[in-house]
Amino acid sequence: MVGAMAKSVKQTDADNIVLRARTEAEALGQLYELYYERIFRFCVHRLFSKETAEDVTSIIFLEVASRIRSFGGRTEQDFQNWLYAIAANQANAYIRKTSRRKRLLAEAAGSMTDNTTDNSSELNWPRLYAAILKLNSEHQTIITLRFFENMEFEQIAKILDAREATLRVTLHRILKKLRRRLETVFEGEL
Repeated sequence: MVGAMAKSVKQTDADNIVLRARTEAEALGQLYELYYERIFRFCVHRLFSKETAEDVTSIIFLEVASRIRSFGGRTEQDFQNWLYAIAANQANAYIRKTSRRKRLLAEAAGSMTDNTTDNSSELNWPRLYAAILKLNSEHQTIITLRFFENMEFEQIAKILDAREATLRVTLHRILKKLRRRLETVFEGEL
């Protein structure tokens, strides 16, 4: 009972920080501290480069700071959904603007070692990233939020402004497409 009470108080505190962030720089700073690492990690997974992720994360938080006064949410969950929507849009915009997908993949592949052995159950990360990069930007975002950020379908649906059921079907189709691509890459080893 005490744990449940502490959790609700903690949630209320976070909600209050979100509400205060519209007018108080200190509260906005607290949200920045709370979410910077998560958003940075999301950007690294989407862009495959720490340096690029740092730049895009900075742009995301600058956008948050400039738009926080018009943010209509009232809870921390509303803020988190809004923040990840901005992050997804900025990551996608960066990829579109720079047209560097192949270069980003080469950097990712170069920074990872190929640990593939005769055991076909081991995953070759560069090949997986290459297959993910062949997906459209919305599908890349869904994969990143679900598997790299470990988000539930309900939250992803709110971030992407989609129906949860549609998102589940879309993810199923994306995974089938990835499996086919990886089977082709591994020449039927899967």
